[in-house]
Amino acid sequence: MFDPLDLYTAEPPTVDDSLVITDHSVAGTDCDKQFANDVEEDEDYIVDILDLPPCSLAPPQVILIVLILLRPREQLNFANNDDNKEDIPLELDNNDEPMLNDLVQWYTINWPHEKLNTKDKLLRNIPRTTSIVSHESLLKFYTSVLQYYSKAEATKDSNEYVKRILKEVSLRIAENCGRTAQPAIQRKFRIKNLDKTIMLHEPSLTADNLGWKTWGSSLILGEIVVSYLENLSSTFESNRKVRTLELGAGTGLVGIAWAAKWRDKFCNSKTEIYLTDLPEIVDNLKDNVKINNLQDIATADVLDWTNPDTFTEKYGNERFDYIVIADPIYSPQHPEWVVNMIVKFLEVNGICHLEIPLRERYSKERDYLWRLLEEHNLDVVHEIYSSGKDDWGKVDYVYKMLKFKA
Repeated sequence: MFDPLDLYTAEPPTVDDSLVITDHSVAGTDCDKQFANDVEEDEDYIVDILDLPPCSLAPPQVILIVLILLRPREQLNFANNDDNKEDIPLELDNNDEPMLNDLVQWYTINWPHEKLNTKDKLLRNIPRTTSIVSHESLLKFYTSVLQYYSKAEATKDSNEYVKRILKEVSLRIAENCGRTAQPAIQRKFRIKNLDKTIMLHEPSLTADNLGWKTWGSSLILGEIVVSYLENLSSTFESNRKVRTLELGAGTGLVGIAWAAKWRDKFCNSKTEIYLTDLPEIVDNLKDNVKINNLQDIATADVLDWTNPDTFTEKYGNERFDYIVIADPIYSPQHPEWVVNMIVKFLEVNGICHLEIPLRERYSKERDYLWRLLEEHNLDVVHEIYSSGKDDWGKVDYVYKMLKFKA
């Protein structure tokens, strides 16, 4: 079975976990550093794992709301809870507000705690516990809750609170056991020169559905293509619709960034944008297009690189002015398939934006890709080397702008 970690080469840990892009910046880490300084300087922020309510002393609604407050905040780009780019306030469901009131009362009367005795303090300090205490300490707390309420479930004391506690604590444990064990997550992406914040849903990752994961190359290429459109003349016009195709779109970050920037700059007219992948990936891809309200300008559908006939029968054989591709090589067959798709679909005067991770494991496939591009008269007219880090580790990348040779 394919292991996503096979894509990466282990290396010593580094201090800087932020995504670094040559010539194309991602949201910086000033907020992270400032927050870390604030935590050190203001002891009101410090809440230890021992400050959380013990199951034996607190009612179930108190335990439940604490687990809800410990949910991971939305991820911005590839920041995790330890280095989130901003202090995103936690928003509770209206149905959870009464439990928050119970928690205030519990920390006021039953377990007096001056750092946790108001709603504002609870909403601020308990979520920050995940950034302050160790994962091991959090897991000990979660497993103690799981053990206590697993026993309660088998007794007459079981109720709706117990069921919700078991569900929430199972999610918290999974979230602390690495990306492959994590449940589905929501991500935010902010890209320079794009006003819109992109929202993406990532289902729980499985080894045979790597398209459910947003890879670092997609963020880098998203930056590059948005910058490319930013620099196009605002008076750019065409006598026909400008067609754009994303191959192997995955969660759709690159195509969604392209579509959002195109709409901002040129409105919705005179363009056709297609985000494509395999059938098992496309349902989530369609959802992400809808989440970002781009279904009026972008279409998500199936394009099988080994048999594109279904796509061409549905949308025609007209070639594309632009093709965007991020991280398409993770098997020996992919170089040939990718080049076949570029040759089949790219206009004679079209441009292909290609982002490739420089993974050691796939160096032979990468060399084969470069050779095939040359053999099919595709010329590299611009190139950018960069480095970055996503959920799995640090990777070097190369971007190539490709055109057919004259």
